[in-house]
Amino acid sequence: MIEMDKAQRLSLTAQVESSLRNALIVGKLKPGARLVTRDLAAQLGTSITPVREALLRLVSAGALNATPAAAFLVPEMSRQRFEEITLIRKQLEGLAVKAATPFVGKKQIAELKKLCARFMQAKQSGVAEAALEANRAFRFTLYGYAQMPTLEALIEQLWVQIGPCFNYLYPQPTEVVNGHHNYDRLLDALQAGDAINSEKILLKAIDDGAEILVRHYFSGETLD
Repeated sequence: MIEMDKAQRLSLTAQVESSLRNALIVGKLKPGARLVTRDLAAQLGTSITPVREALLRLVSAGALNATPAAAFLVPEMSRQRFEEITLIRKQLEGLAVKAATPFVGKKQIAELKKLCARFMQAKQSGVAEAALEANRAFRFTLYGYAQMPTLEALIEQLWVQIGPCFNYLYPQPTEVVNGHHNYDRLLDALQAGDAINSEKILLKAIDDGAEILVRHYFSGETLD
């Protein structure tokens, strides 16, 4: 009976952690946000123990900071840390898209086009959370085609750390939202089976996003 209770608690902890990870990735939790264990437990409809364990896991992952007052903070992102994470993301996500390209056939292209259309619609709506959710769906569906779960988990780990900054990607100017998007060219390259160009376009998408964040989130801050 004790073993069963432990297994159930671990399962609940994993569910809570997954919910919190998603909230971080899609920017529901902004840098500086304060998370109180008791309040989160009430919000999620669960006991304090699995919530605290999930939060501590995220502290170990570098996504949250613990405070003495039974609370946790979404850390502010320094320019130096942002540059480091972006550099690593480009290495890992470039590898993922390059590895995925040979596995992208007609069925996969159709799915990616549908997800891309959803993303563009969300961007045009101006709702940041919807756009971030749709962007995540597009990118991780593509990365999943690489059939490299360890690589995908590492990429997600980086998104959990940098996700709260993604809020500052929106809103975007109308000409940017309605213009020709990197994903249009990425889909063309994937459909042509061009792994090299697919990687190049994906890296440009990361660089373009980083440039926006540097202007909106790190304005006035210099890299040491």
